[in-house]
Amino acid sequence: MHRTKEIAYILSLGILFYAIVHFTLSISIENHSEEKIPVFKEARFELSAQPLTLIKELLSLEFFKVKDQSFINQLKQLNSSKKRLNQLDNIHIDFNKAMSVMLLDTPDVPTTLFHFSATDEVKQPVYGKHYIQVGRDVFYAPTHVLNPNQANWILEHVQWTMERIQAKQFVVRQNLGGEQVKGIIKWESNKLSYTTADQKTAPTVMLSPRYFHLSNDFPKAIFESIPKDYKLRNLFSSANHFSINYAGGKLTSDEQFPFAASFEVLIEYDNESSRNLAIERVKSDYDSLKWQENTVQFGTQRIFYTKTGLRTLYFCTDKRIFCPSGQPHIRTYPGAFMCQGDLKRLTNIENTGWAGLVLDMIPAFRASKELFDGTSKIVTTKEGFELTFKPGKDVMHELIHTLFVYGQE
Repeated sequence: MHRTKEIAYILSLGILFYAIVHFTLSISIENHSEEKIPVFKEARFELSAQPLTLIKELLSLEFFKVKDQSFINQLKQLNSSKKRLNQLDNIHIDFNKAMSVMLLDTPDVPTTLFHFSATDEVKQPVYGKHYIQVGRDVFYAPTHVLNPNQANWILEHVQWTMERIQAKQFVVRQNLGGEQVKGIIKWESNKLSYTTADQKTAPTVMLSPRYFHLSNDFPKAIFESIPKDYKLRNLFSSANHFSINYAGGKLTSDEQFPFAASFEVLIEYDNESSRNLAIERVKSDYDSLKWQENTVQFGTQRIFYTKTGLRTLYFCTDKRIFCPSGQPHIRTYPGAFMCQGDLKRLTNIENTGWAGLVLDMIPAFRASKELFDGTSKIVTTKEGFELTFKPGKDVMHELIHTLFVYGQE
């Protein structure tokens, strides 16, 4: 019986391999020279890649190394209709050209927008239900109908830049503090790195790193995305930098605050008055809590807070662990960004009991935990950061698996 299953498995792999090779070889492979990439000032985030090299890398990895049966089953379904592989709304996709995904921060167009090249060129703009095509350039809105006004907005606001995107590489653009910052994501078998030439080098006060550490300028876009009825929003209204050490969390019996995180954070504000105003607003918003000189009772936790400089505010969830002397461990670093430590801390939750079983039933949480548990370390470099996975873990497989789970949520 087991021998029959093995033979059937091998035969199915052979048939699938033939189909995949036939498909990938049907696309002529070109040398990746510089090509134009769309750029929007209104974009919060843009990611560009070479689809053909990415597909071949993914197929080779999953087919010959990881041999993930669930992924192979998904490929079988995808391969059931070859038309679906290289067509979108009857547009033939040119997989030799770069593709981009953009998250736009404007009410004028849908939030998510794709750009890709078509194999056939059109002489006049073509308006489809979800897309606009000009020449060979196609802008596609996957989740919304694209009306003519929105399509014209895209054509009026798009700018173009020339990029040479290599294999095993993503080009990333982010809007940080009103500035477009470009970065490069590269990966090897068990290592992923992010580099950028746009890092700020001005001396910055941060917490000394421990547990999982993250320091960065506070993006205004994140503040705008915080719901206005969320009371802690006022704490960040004029923040321009944050530094946090996160140790983990636990479930408590407190009905109002059932989750107790363990961390310390240092927030830098625009000026001293902005810092003082943020404190007063939070005290007013949470006037039912027990505020004392440097502490406040928050559920089962006694939060310690103190002013550490003219523009900074420090608070932690356990003074005995993080700053027993009353003064946090602070250092000055040459840049604004730092990320290092143990990623597993982010999904480390104690006292779960039966609730842990419930958490494991949430696909996104389980996938994130598996991803972080598979990492070895993350460190900051002069140009960005470097993430290393444990031996036997492959970067591309772990990321694709996680993204696929999130896509099903």
